Amino acid sequence: WDEKMSAAVPAEDVFYSVSLLRSAAHDWEVHEEQNMEILSACEKRKMGLKAYLPHYKEEREWKEHFGERWDTLLDRKLKFDPTGILATGQKIFRFPLVSSNSPHQTALK
Repeated sequence: WDEKMSAAVPAEDVFYSVSLLRSAAHDWEVHEEQNMEILSACEKRKMGLKAYLPHYKEEREWKEHFGERWDTLLDRKLKFDPTGILATGQKIFRFPLVSSNSPHQTALK
């Protein structure tokens, strides 16, 4: 993998992708609950899980998802999208966005 990309992939040289593709006209909540149970079981076993497309609600979850790439992603966001108009639907960043480690602005709250 290119070190310049911001995609979150496991640190290992070899990893496996597992996809659960389900369809439900009714009772979709049952599938959602099962998916959450699977993700929880993987996390408990420390399997190095990366969820795509995640719907995290807290910055802590996004930081965990991106791991060591978080600071680079944050710096790029501050540099290339300082007003936060791009990719707002993913809700990765909250604005106003500032970071104490970034040369672009000061103190993420």
